[in-house]
Amino acid sequence: MNRESIQLEMNFDGTNENRFKQRFDLGEFQLVAELPVPSADTPLADAVRRAADFEYLVHSQERPKASIAFVDEAPTGYALDMVQFATELCKYSRDRHILYLHGRDHTVKDILESVRHAHSEGFKNFCAVTGAAVHGETAAQTRKHVFLESVSMLGAIREAELPSISVGAAVNPYQYTPESAYAQSFKMFRKLANGADYLVAQYGWDMMKLQELVWNLFRREINIPTVARQMFLTPDNAEQLCAGAFHGVRISPDFEVLLKKERSHSFAQFESAQLRRIQIHAAGARLLGFSAVQIAGVTNVALLETIFQKIREAFQEFQTFEDWRNAYMEYYDRLDMAPYPNEFYLFTKLLESDLPADQLSLAAGIRPLTKPERFRHNLAASLFANADKLPARERRLTKKLLVSCRGCSQCRLPQTDYVCPETCPKGLANGSCGCEKANGDCELMDEECVFAKRLRIADSRIDYSSLEEGAVPPVVERP
Repeated sequence: MNRESIQLEMNFDGTNENRFKQRFDLGEFQLVAELPVPSADTPLADAVRRAADFEYLVHSQERPKASIAFVDEAPTGYALDMVQFATELCKYSRDRHILYLHGRDHTVKDILESVRHAHSEGFKNFCAVTGAAVHGETAAQTRKHVFLESVSMLGAIREAELPSISVGAAVNPYQYTPESAYAQSFKMFRKLANGADYLVAQYGWDMMKLQELVWNLFRREINIPTVARQMFLTPDNAEQLCAGAFHGVRISPDFEVLLKKERSHSFAQFESAQLRRIQIHAAGARLLGFSAVQIAGVTNVALLETIFQKIREAFQEFQTFEDWRNAYMEYYDRLDMAPYPNEFYLFTKLLESDLPADQLSLAAGIRPLTKPERFRHNLAASLFANADKLPARERRLTKKLLVSCRGCSQCRLPQTDYVCPETCPKGLANGSCGCEKANGDCELMDEECVFAKRLRIADSRIDYSSLEEGAVPPVVERP
């Protein structure tokens, strides 16, 4: 397909069209290529010129069709304006692409201004992410930033009632302790309850965890498009991966050894191994029931074209789930993909083609509250039952002594199981960030994630509604 035919095809877009969403509705599998927004010191015209071949390649894909996911992972202010860059780059068919919205150092007003601007330019698809700490930041440095949670973004965008939009949310299924796995699961259901139209899974290489995500939705009778995000590994980002530089991405010791061995080979051998890996994982995601595969880590157009072709070949190669499973097991040759000794899964007998009736998961393995924890929780519930209706300064000293209150502008203790959300370095109140360490501790501190504690409190009541229903409002100012 040449550029002129693309222009003729796209000039007759309907104002209510949303191709990306329509493909989901029709059950058409899609490919999505991530395009990072260039740095703020890049002239816009230069940035657009450099990305023109990338955009053209994506537009030209057929069976499956492809889209661009515009991502901005730089600290706020360090990248070009995403909407302006995407608008200049994509002259046609903007309703087939996705703009990622991150909440670090942004307010609801900021997000709505971006969404309305993008929508006026013809973009209809968004994905809300809370945002991550910058690599190397300490907990104290992270506390200086405000993180608008994706749950709050979803609710605000829904209330804007913009026509034909589709808003997704991220989920990290690669959790390997009972507390972190269930906490992320409950947050996923909260995002769906607050208006998420589709889900994008964090990238990872444990296909049992991807199937766990699908089965987790199935057991709730939730039928929603899901996107499997996959990173194509280069020698550089493989080294970073092994060094733990990617937030929320964890690998097993076995897989780390394999990657280091592959890096010792020639570049051609390394790249060949990665192309085969992405074939197996993309085909597996499709056979597991995912609606799309999103490719991260590739901006080289020639390489991206090769990856698209290899994925199409894999779809032809693996026609049945059993054929794919055998190839996956043979490829990893009995490697343990879980970060031992943390190996918790929500289900047993994964990598089966169907979910057996007796495999429906219930909360299991969660550590019980200790007697001191239970006493402090019950005392806090008694003393602070109406704290969200009173000035935040009321009983501040008592709050500090009992629940480590940090003195924010709006008390939310009754809505957060009397666990102060400001004890989380990001100040999150609606669910875990998904960036926990493999053992479930906070990524920035050697302490239990606050949502693991909330989960244990909910489990003691056998009532998890506070973790997945409603939405806890953001604070105006962080302490």
